[in-house]
Amino acid sequence: MMTAQVTEAKAITTPDGGMPLVHWAVLQSKPGTMSEMMGMAARNVAPLAAKETGTYALYGSLDKQNPNVMRLLEIYEDETAYEIHVGTDGFHKYKEERKEILEKLVILPVDPIVLEQKTEGTGTNVVLHLYEVKPEKLDAFKKLIAKEMRRGVKEDAGVMGLFATAEQERSNVIHTYELFKDDAARDAYKNSKAHQAFWKKAQQMLNSTKEIENLPGNVVLSKKGFHDKK
Repeated sequence: MMTAQVTEAKAITTPDGGMPLVHWAVLQSKPGTMSEMMGMAARNVAPLAAKETGTYALYGSLDKQNPNVMRLLEIYEDETAYEIHVGTDGFHKYKEERKEILEKLVILPVDPIVLEQKTEGTGTNVVLHLYEVKPEKLDAFKKLIAKEMRRGVKEDAGVMGLFATAEQERSNVIHTYELFKDDAARDAYKNSKAHQAFWKKAQQMLNSTKEIENLPGNVVLSKKGFHDKK
């Protein structure tokens, strides 16, 4: 009898087991031109990024309420890897091409809390959360959300990746990127007993929460950034 194949869950880390460099890039295009900008990135940046060993992941999503806004969770091995990425001819060409349609760009430096994903697969449903944590509850919340995200990716087949980061200038403001195989997988995770138990504890630690829905898309998981301890 054949057993079902299980896709392993792993954390994205540096080779020494530390946390990589992470930031959010928020791009806003002129109305109706985001698809054009995405095409520019696909032609000029994506082929090079795929070959860059230190560019671990570039996971993007389009705001459902405003499709002219894209949010990218960018994960690099370190500052050097990031400088290599933005220093390529392809990236410079992309920046030049998008000038006429880019209305706003924000680069938000963050500290990663947990970066957990399946080792392979594709997700089509993305939701982002913005949490403002009560300062005195920050350490407890970080531990709680890290534990839940690791559990979710490991135990729930449809959870492709769960990532949480803290703003460097406002450490109690937490951003998440949550990737699911499809709508059904997201609903199953949200309604699971384990997640509901997490949320019951978490909401007592928060001043506010905001959910950002995104348009459906195909987010292919990166296979870079996995380093087994020797």
